[in-house]
Amino acid sequence: MPFIDILIFAVIAIFLIFRLRSILGTKDGFEKPQKTMHTESKKDNVINFKTKSSDTIHEALNGSGLKDLRKLDTSFKDEEFLNGAKAAFPLILNSFSEGDLGNLRRYVGFDLYEEFATAIHQRDEAGEKLKINIEKVNDIQLLDAEISDGIASVTVKFDTIQTRILTDSKDVEIEDDSFSSEQIEDIWIFERDINSKDPNWKLVETGTTEID
Repeated sequence: MPFIDILIFAVIAIFLIFRLRSILGTKDGFEKPQKTMHTESKKDNVINFKTKSSDTIHEALNGSGLKDLRKLDTSFKDEEFLNGAKAAFPLILNSFSEGDLGNLRRYVGFDLYEEFATAIHQRDEAGEKLKINIEKVNDIQLLDAEISDGIASVTVKFDTIQTRILTDSKDVEIEDDSFSSEQIEDIWIFERDINSKDPNWKLVETGTTEID
């Protein structure tokens, strides 16, 4: 089964954007949003994805794990996986900024989902709104992979230009949590049980660094 069967990268970067047709179980392994994806209340909220710095996640990455993954899962194809990740990245960010918990639940692992949900509820209670715009995708790279007890983890780096605007209950911009046209490096980790019939990958960890 092609990488399409590998999963939908579920997540975020610490303020987490978009996607198209029902791809669950298809080549890139990234599930596409259903037309009813906005059935839950849409609240614009923000979450700080800096649960871990990308410097920390970069440690111990040497690319050797990708070779092991390709051997154990012959359906894994780098290009198809990256195409799925490229589509999942804006989808997850957009879902987070809109407070779409239903959509996030399909793409993000349980623990990370709980963190996102908590952040969204806090923003909602404070009356804050988050808008994220990905102006340009400079590069997407597979950094490494790891397999432990049948669980495959793949680390991906997204180099993008983003604008994020957080406003308070009076629609006044919160400058400390907002920025315009900044180069951002997001490191996301996706996981999948390679013994499962479910082809989808889910986002389980994120890290963000602003590039000077």
